[in-house]
Amino acid sequence: MRHKVKSLETYLRETLHTPIRLEHWPGATTLPAYLTGQYDFFDGTVGSAHILFLRSAEEPMPSAAKKHESALQQNWTGPVAFVFERITPRTRQRMVSEGLSFVVPGNQVYLPALGVNLRERYRTRVQTTDRLRPSAQVLFLHVLANRSPAPGTPSGLARRLGYTAMAMGQALNQLEDAKLVTVHKEGRERLFELAGEPADLWLQAQPLLASPIRRRRYLTGAAPSGRKGLASGLSALATYSALAEPIVPVVALDRVKAKSLLEVRGVQELPTADEAELAVEVWSYEPGLLSEGATVDRLSLYLSLRDDTDERVQSALDEMMRGVTW
Repeated sequence: MRHKVKSLETYLRETLHTPIRLEHWPGATTLPAYLTGQYDFFDGTVGSAHILFLRSAEEPMPSAAKKHESALQQNWTGPVAFVFERITPRTRQRMVSEGLSFVVPGNQVYLPALGVNLRERYRTRVQTTDRLRPSAQVLFLHVLANRSPAPGTPSGLARRLGYTAMAMGQALNQLEDAKLVTVHKEGRERLFELAGEPADLWLQAQPLLASPIRRRRYLTGAAPSGRKGLASGLSALATYSALAEPIVPVVALDRVKAKSLLEVRGVQELPTADEAELAVEVWSYEPGLLSEGATVDRLSLYLSLRDDTDERVQSALDEMMRGVTW
């Protein structure tokens, strides 16, 4: 029995990239015989959720599983997940439609309480978006700019980039789907490296990469507080090229820091840049993650300005990118 529990632990750990330990649930002793006769009960913490896993030797009928889940609510108030060795496509479809969590170790996991969608071992993952999510974009740009001869790991970069191991694992999945990295396993860890030459991958990834800017705010009364952000926009481009400095300085901040700036006494937001003293770009990721100085990194800056129709800006971007060492 314990080896099957370890198999479940290992599968969840490797799939979700988070520590997990399952233990026999003592509350099972108070349950009716029709439940204890069908299931073994294990509780465990997965990410931020405390989940009760019901392991059965046979695939349950979804209608019965729904009743069993309801019966447990008197003894267990958290999420419940069913565990079994195999599942038919019809049962899987009905389990999902009923919102019933389940795990088939080594094959599939569906845990909506964690925001984890269905994964299938024997199906190639299908990329369902035409854009990388911000965490995947940060991971890709970081690896492009900081190539190391040794393969990286999601857990190692999670600590460096300030994301959870689960978020980095999901970001890595997206990069692998896009054929931007290659992944192989070594023990329990997934190792990855760029799938080709950085300059080639940068061009290949262009349709998947988005501007980091979520919105722009134009402020008065923000100096010097607002200038704690990194120089961005045309201010940053002027440092990387012969472009002249803009009249209104531009800085990049993440959402939290931008919100804090707006709460500073004396700071006012204006509808346009006409009378502004500072332009703030609110980024979808922390600008400092990829920068080593007072200016945003070149690759993110390029993405933020690549659609600018001003010929002088495009010429300055070309000059800046010639300075990138791949």
